Amino acid sequence: MIAVVFAILNADITTVNVALVTLGKDLHADLGDLQWGLNSYMLAFAALIVAAGRVADVFGRRRCLLAGAILFAVASLFCGIAPTLLLLVIGRVLQGAAGALMVPAGMAIISNAYDGEQRAFALGTLVGVSGVAQSMGPLLGGFLTAEVSWRWVFLMNLPLVAVIMIVTVRSIQESHAENASHRIDVAGVLTLAAALTSLLLGLDAAEDPDKDQMVAFGLIALSLVLFVIFALVERHTDNAILDGKLIRLPAFLCSCVASFLLGFVFFLFLFITAVYLQERLGYNALTAGIALAPLSFVLAVTGVMSGRLTSRFPLRTLLIMSCIFLAAGLAILSLVPASYGYIGMVFPFLLVAAGVGPGFTLLNTAGLAAIPPERSGQATGMIYMFRFAGGAIGVSAASALHSSLFHRQLVFRLSETPLSFAQQKLLEQPGAAERIGQIDSGLVASQVEQVRQAFYESFVAAFTGTLRLNVILPIAIAILAMMLLEKKEGIKNGPSRDVVG
Repeated sequence: MIAVVFAILNADITTVNVALVTLGKDLHADLGDLQWGLNSYMLAFAALIVAAGRVADVFGRRRCLLAGAILFAVASLFCGIAPTLLLLVIGRVLQGAAGALMVPAGMAIISNAYDGEQRAFALGTLVGVSGVAQSMGPLLGGFLTAEVSWRWVFLMNLPLVAVIMIVTVRSIQESHAENASHRIDVAGVLTLAAALTSLLLGLDAAEDPDKDQMVAFGLIALSLVLFVIFALVERHTDNAILDGKLIRLPAFLCSCVASFLLGFVFFLFLFITAVYLQERLGYNALTAGIALAPLSFVLAVTGVMSGRLTSRFPLRTLLIMSCIFLAAGLAILSLVPASYGYIGMVFPFLLVAAGVGPGFTLLNTAGLAAIPPERSGQATGMIYMFRFAGGAIGVSAASALHSSLFHRQLVFRLSETPLSFAQQKLLEQPGAAERIGQIDSGLVASQVEQVRQAFYESFVAAFTGTLRLNVILPIAIAILAMMLLEKKEGIKNGPSRDVVG
């Protein structure tokens, strides 16, 4: 049953990702606003997961799992019937909060139910199930979006959550952590959430040339101030969500920072790739899901395999190899001519997957190996917090970079074509590739074709430019990995304590 929980939560990002373009067309959202379909979920998850783990320890793991399942069902229904993007985003925030409640509660239930090798096998099973769910997510999301409705990407959660609630009530015994503190770091949660939200809003405003850029810079500056306040609050708070004792361990700190960077680059890649497949290659949601399936499958398989390989190869070597694969995949994909189509994207897709899958698992293993076993629950929550915070910022950065590059390229290429401001804005909306033929007011056929060519060339330039700017991140992760293993507190190879990747 816990495996079903992790399957739903891991699949929820990849299923929604391929539905974003269709969703944007139906809800009249522009490309920049679509990021909130992913970001709102990850933001709430990142801000709440550590505090939610303590709530589960204090008030009961089964109770929190059940509460999270109920909230997830309500939020999924809210998303499925949302008439506007704003209401959809509110629903996604609630889904993220529900996920934050369920993940630590579920892992604690597994840890209490099994000992020794059985516990390792159970956690390994969760890794496998989560990977399969991620790999099936684009296919399922694409099928539902193309053949039924994008709304069923959310509504399909309802019967699955009903099963979770029934099994939770009938089969799971309540458990608490002995001597757990009842103090929850509310100030830390609120400050972190405010800082992340301000940063994402600032990046969103910065990508729109029609908005006052002083507002964008002001929001980004506010976020930096809030992050400083967050650090100060955490230093003087008991039971802080950002535990200073753990952060002061160099190996664990490097693992968290590297997880942030990996989450940033992976979710950035996933967001712009799903949009590229639909806007540039003309795929619908289903074919985009099929196109992403090999990437997701290899990511899942290599993620599970890497945990087993730590007993045979130095963890440092495996981490560096995963970074090389990721950097090579991003670099090659940014150089593949658009005329090669999807065939030219398959090999770099597989390289990216072969880097990201092991990267998440190995960074989890490296970070947890640096801390006492009794702190692994809180440490896992912190690693998740950094990963999804990085993912949320990565998606926002992807949207900002892509939109800025696309706008500049489009203006340059259309400088001699008499398009109105409204017509040009139409080209920057989701589904623009389908509507180019409608831009015929005052244009001859040859000019419409020029607009079409300018759109495609600009989209390719924005896609490849965004990828090239992020090739440096896997290199940074490799450097952190070397730092992590050079410290005295570094990793000693042995039985891995993998967490769900």
